[in-house]
Amino acid sequence: MSKGDLSRKVAPWQIWWVNFDPHVGHEQRGQRPAIIVGSLLSCDLPNGLITAVPCTSTDRQLPIHPEVMLGRTRSFAMCDQLKSISTNRLISPHRAKLTEDEIEAIRFVLKQLIDI
Repeated sequence: MSKGDLSRKVAPWQIWWVNFDPHVGHEQRGQRPAIIVGSLLSCDLPNGLITAVPCTSTDRQLPIHPEVMLGRTRSFAMCDQLKSISTNRLISPHRAKLTEDEIEAIRFVLKQLIDI
């Protein structure tokens, strides 16, 4: 499967390695895990865009960065950096899976940040 191949199945709450370069300002950059947070509908749209939250291993002690375990790595979902990205930025699926508690924590923060 080639990079950006729309035939690969992207689904909500999957974790993917994503290339966030080029970046602007304080946006996260480089290759890093990101959590797909769009709905099934949005993941299937033909526009080649998905909604993702980048992750970091840096603990900034922010309540808007819920902790997630990516395999053995303690990481944090940077919900304040929610963004639409092209599927061309996807590199490969991450092996880690989120727990229901991690998903609920991310949902809670996103609802606070975008007032839904």
